[in-house]
Amino acid sequence: MSVYIFLWGAVVVFGFIASRSNYKAKYFVLFSFFLMTIVLGLRGATVGEDTKMYLNIAERVTNISWKEVFSSFPTSQWRYISYGGLSGFSERTETVYLAYCKLIMLIFHNAQAVLLITAAITNALFAKFILDNITVKQDAILAVYIYMCDAMFMNSFNTMRQILAISIAVQSIELIKKEKYKKAIACVLLAACFHQSAIVFFAADLFYLLKKKKERYIYLLVTVCALPVLIPVAIKVVSIFSSKYASYLSVSFWGAQLRGTLLLWIIIAIVLFIMIRANQSDNIDWWLIYMATIYIGVELVGMQLTVISRVAMYFRIFLVLLFPIAQKYFTKKSGQFYKIGVVMLMTVSFFSYASSPARLYTFCF
Repeated sequence: MSVYIFLWGAVVVFGFIASRSNYKAKYFVLFSFFLMTIVLGLRGATVGEDTKMYLNIAERVTNISWKEVFSSFPTSQWRYISYGGLSGFSERTETVYLAYCKLIMLIFHNAQAVLLITAAITNALFAKFILDNITVKQDAILAVYIYMCDAMFMNSFNTMRQILAISIAVQSIELIKKEKYKKAIACVLLAACFHQSAIVFFAADLFYLLKKKKERYIYLLVTVCALPVLIPVAIKVVSIFSSKYASYLSVSFWGAQLRGTLLLWIIIAIVLFIMIRANQSDNIDWWLIYMATIYIGVELVGMQLTVISRVAMYFRIFLVLLFPIAQKYFTKKSGQFYKIGVVMLMTVSFFSYASSPARLYTFCF
């Protein structure tokens, strides 16, 4: 717990200093993400539900030839578990991710390097994402705090590959802004090579290109309400391409874990109501409204269908932008209460994650 307290305290103190000095926002952003990289990269095998598995993959891939790695696509076998006789189970992961691990192991000969390099790449890309989309220093400070305290950072201890995929996929937004559409498509496809679920990020890109978002919002609401009916159809479609992810959609082992998440949804709903009522025509703000609405809709479905909540992560990342940008829709006085409320919620969220037995921190050395 002391490691998380140190991280939280360092970010808060430097954020306070940065907000009252001439330091550029990028220095605070880079410093904060550097600290998060160290905490993630130097974690022991028992920190996070899947860290040991990632280390096992890195160690085992050293005994797999390059030919075997690329013997199939998009996934390759990294371990075969025999049940005796002719029966057994093939554990597979994305081919590109296996190649990525093998390359790191060839250079460093240490499985821990996979965790550290992945943490560095992931956090560098998320830092760039914030700096690309937020120019006001106070907003950038709040965005970093939200990233650290909300699900993204803490889930990096567990769903490391997916968070890496998200960090790659979000770069497509900046490419679309610059009308580099082919590179944006390539960016999402690359992300999908690390975690196949990243393919859903094309939805975020398409909504970014959508004109007259305000007039079409009602159609999104209807679609979100229809998701419980559409999901069974989606399961059949997904099963055609990947039985692995289809099983994720059809088995519920997470259950309805509302608690603090319900409060987050309520605050999001209030923010969206205020932004919509303001009758602004800013397409970027409307795009964030779309993303937040999709996030809540997908999460609601995820309460019954397991890893649908993982799909929601591709839209949850935009809360990092939504909450800071939404401040302009409040008066000066109400804006202060709003910011305090968001900070308090995020602080409780951070320490709730940090107190989880699965996050009990130990260093790798």
